[in-house]
Amino acid sequence: MNNTDILKIEHIKKEFKNNLVLKDISANVQSGQVIALIGPSGAGKSTFLRCINMLGKPTSGSVYFDGKDLTKCKDKELDKLRTKMGMVFQNFNLFNNMTVLENVKVAPIKVKKVSDQKATEIAHQLLTQVGLDNKADVYPSSLSGGQAQRVAIARALAMQPEVMLFDEPTSALDPEKVGEVLSVMQDLAQQGMTMLVVTHEMDFAKNVANQIWFMDDGQIVEKGAPKEFFDHPKTQRAQDFLSKVI
Repeated sequence: MNNTDILKIEHIKKEFKNNLVLKDISANVQSGQVIALIGPSGAGKSTFLRCINMLGKPTSGSVYFDGKDLTKCKDKELDKLRTKMGMVFQNFNLFNNMTVLENVKVAPIKVKKVSDQKATEIAHQLLTQVGLDNKADVYPSSLSGGQAQRVAIARALAMQPEVMLFDEPTSALDPEKVGEVLSVMQDLAQQGMTMLVVTHEMDFAKNVANQIWFMDDGQIVEKGAPKEFFDHPKTQRAQDFLSKVI
C-alpha cells in the first residue's frame, strides 16, 4: 500500500447460495479520488460497495483501510473503523421520529461522545453546506426526496469520514431533484473528499469522477480516466454498454 492509497482491495469474492456475485476483484483507491462505479444492473456494483465497508462480508479476499484488513477485524475495531467511512444509500434511512437536526447530530453524540452543543454546531454547518439549514427543525416526512437525500449526506459527513460511499444516491429521486443531490456531491469532490459512487448518472461520472470503474458480471472489466473511457472504451462490453446509455 503506498502512501496515497486509502483503500486497498485484494481478491474480493462474494458468493450467495453458490452464485458467485463478485469474481476476484482487486483495486486501489487513492486519497482524494472520486471513482464512479458504472455498469449494467446485476453487475455486482452495490454488492462490491457493501463489501468495502463490511455491510456484506466478502466470502474471501481482503479490504485494507487505515492499514487494517477489515475482513479480519473484531466487531469493536470494525465499528470504530467504519465510523471513518460514510455511506449513503438509495433510500435515505432517516429517523422519522427525529427532526432533521437531530438526525444529523445523533451519531456524533452517541458514537463519538461529542457534546450536544458541539454536535449541534457541526450539524448546522453541514445543513448549511447542503442548503437545508432552514429545515433543521422539521421532520423527514415533510421533505422532498432530494432534500431527504441531502440530509442523509449531511448525516454521513457529521462523522467526519475519510471516505464516502454512495450507492445509487439519486436512483429513487424524481428527475428534477437529481441535480440538487449531484451538486452537493460535486462540491464534496471539489473539497477533496475520497468518494466511491455507484451511479447511472453518466454526466456526473464524466464530469466529476476522476476514475471510472466499469463493472460487468461481478468483475471490473475496464478502468480509466473519464474522457478516455467515454471517448475510447477499450473493451467490447464497455462499448456495447455506452452505446445503450449515451
